[in-house]
Amino acid sequence: MNDLLTWIWGRLPLNRKMRGRLIWLLSPKFVVGVSGVLRDREGRILLLRHTYRGNTPWGLPGGGLKPGESLEECLVREFREETGLHIEVVSMLSGAAHPERRLVDMIFSCRLLPGESLDAFQPSAEVSEARYFDLHDLPESIPPGQLRMIRIAMSQAQQHDD
Repeated sequence: MNDLLTWIWGRLPLNRKMRGRLIWLLSPKFVVGVSGVLRDREGRILLLRHTYRGNTPWGLPGGGLKPGESLEECLVREFREETGLHIEVVSMLSGAAHPERRLVDMIFSCRLLPGESLDAFQPSAEVSEARYFDLHDLPESIPPGQLRMIRIAMSQAQQHDD
C-alpha cells in the first residue's frame, strides 16, 4: 500500500507549496514544550511553584513554543515571563515525544546572564515562588512527568559536565 501511495504522490501535479500544505494537513499535530535546567554554584536545580497546577505545583521553568519562535527563543521568553530572569540557553539535554498527550518536550541546560540573580525574582499570577533544590531533596509536589524530566535532564547535565 505504501508503494502505491508513494507512486501516486510522485505523480500528482502539485507544486511544492501545495505539497507542503497537504503534508501539513494530513500530519498529526503536537504541542512543543521547552523546559530549562538552571543550576546554581552548588549544583542545585531551579524549580518554580506554578499557581495553576493544583496539588503538584513545582516544576521546571518553561512553556509552549509559539509560531515563528526557535526552541531557544521560546525558553528565553518563558524564563523572562515566569521569573524576570535573563538566561542563556547552553545546550539541549533531552527530548521526548508523548504521543498520548500529543506533546514533544525539549529540555535545555541554561545559565543566568552576568548580573542576574534569583534575588530579582518577583512572584506573578503564574508563578508564586522560585527556589533552588538539591536533586536528593526535591519537593514532593512535583508531577511524575516533571520528576522524570528532571532526573533525565540532571543525568544528561552531569554527563555534559564530565
